Amino acid sequence: MLKPLEPSGVPFVALSGASKFYGSFAALKGADLALMPGQVHMLLGENGAGKSTLVSLLIGANRLDEGNRYLHGQPCPDLSPDMARAAGLNAVLQDFSLAPSLTVAENFALGREQTRFGLLSKAKMVKSALDTMQKLGITLDPDARVDTLTRAEQQLLEIARALGGKPGALILDEPTAMLSHNESERLFDAVVRLRAAGWAILYISHRMEEIRQLGDVVTILRDGRLTGHYRLADVSNDRMIAEMVGRPMESFYPKIPHRPAEDALEVVALASGSKLRDGNLTLRFGEIVGLGGLVGCGKAELARAVFGLEPITNGVVLLDGNVIKVSSPAAMLARGLIYLPQDRRGEALALNRSIGDNIVIEALAKREYARAGWLRGGRLQQLVRNLIDKLKISPADPFKPVQELSGGNQQKVVLARALSLPRRIYIFDEPTAGVDVATRLDFYLQLQDLCSGGAAILLITSDLQELIHLSHRIIVMHDGRCIATLDGPDMTEERVVSHAFSGRHEGALQ
Repeated sequence: MLKPLEPSGVPFVALSGASKFYGSFAALKGADLALMPGQVHMLLGENGAGKSTLVSLLIGANRLDEGNRYLHGQPCPDLSPDMARAAGLNAVLQDFSLAPSLTVAENFALGREQTRFGLLSKAKMVKSALDTMQKLGITLDPDARVDTLTRAEQQLLEIARALGGKPGALILDEPTAMLSHNESERLFDAVVRLRAAGWAILYISHRMEEIRQLGDVVTILRDGRLTGHYRLADVSNDRMIAEMVGRPMESFYPKIPHRPAEDALEVVALASGSKLRDGNLTLRFGEIVGLGGLVGCGKAELARAVFGLEPITNGVVLLDGNVIKVSSPAAMLARGLIYLPQDRRGEALALNRSIGDNIVIEALAKREYARAGWLRGGRLQQLVRNLIDKLKISPADPFKPVQELSGGNQQKVVLARALSLPRRIYIFDEPTAGVDVATRLDFYLQLQDLCSGGAAILLITSDLQELIHLSHRIIVMHDGRCIATLDGPDMTEERVVSHAFSGRHEGALQ
């Protein structure tokens, strides 16, 4: 591994006493941050702690209300995102800035188009995109339209696009949230190379293993204020978590009792589209089955086919031991099975509607909450209040538009809608991607309650620690097939990764 340069000289970009107010609310107050060449600076904080606000001030997407911004040591009060990119300050944020109707190569070249004789040179754009992606180990068709790519593939394109710009500084906001283990490792290698080449890197993550593996220093935010700044060699994980959430955490992963009952869901030889070829699993009431594998292995497609979002071309689905016809999501909801998709903003939420509207959308059809065409407003309001309190949704305002919430609180609203009616089977697809430590713990406790109450839970996650610590059994997929079942002492990172990469079959799939 290349040794990082010793940070020296002037910060590439810095904030001093930075504050941002919305009315009387301080989204960020008095924050100091300096990105040094040759250093990976980790930024840690709960959703809503002020991380996005701080980044927006760094890149000029927001105006400073107090404090100063410096670029190469010089005051820079009027920075804009375009100016930041031109200066070599590159950012990869959670809300992608890709143009869906353009190709991979065209998106890669946006803002730095290459010409020949005054005309756009497609050949140059394609070569430039391929060269940069090759360095990262990314394989994408340069002629593919972005709206045909998966979210993980779009994430990789965003990263490649940032690295193809003028070098200098790079901001990465939860870059591995949608990446496989292999893709994440390639990104880590790229970060190490960039640090060795003198780049200044700000890396936002909620995953302690990433923070430890890549970071030199860490800054911690809570409620819009800086609560800690440390060399990572000098601070413990417990101390960082306590600084972030304002309380100690004795144990991160709760112990979830395993009391399996009768079969809830069985999938036999399921095929759908081009990515799911042979899906086989059994899920029982009172247990959590984890579904792991690389991005593109077919695990998301299996869940979507079971829920009726994708057509089934072969195989059968059984509920309670009986073969059923999967006709539509509405039919599966009526059977007590709910699927919470990975893309919460695109598929699970009405962003322009309120917290309350999103929570009760399914309940409106039930006699308990509507009768003879009239809504029972009191009962609906009580349902919303109970779920806001139960899941600690912030702000606790049922009329707040969901699009104004942090990512973690948006995910809580998705979960609240799932809990608004009794369910028997839950399928969670990457439920903690991009959410903070405290929100993760709240979600884990809800899993504990659901499983203890007898629900059957299929947990799809790329977080290996989450997969191992929360699952009672793990099924690994490779190339569209369920190829291994792991339980007990076999549920290790090494075993999961080995099967995910090699595709070696093991164990009876059950």
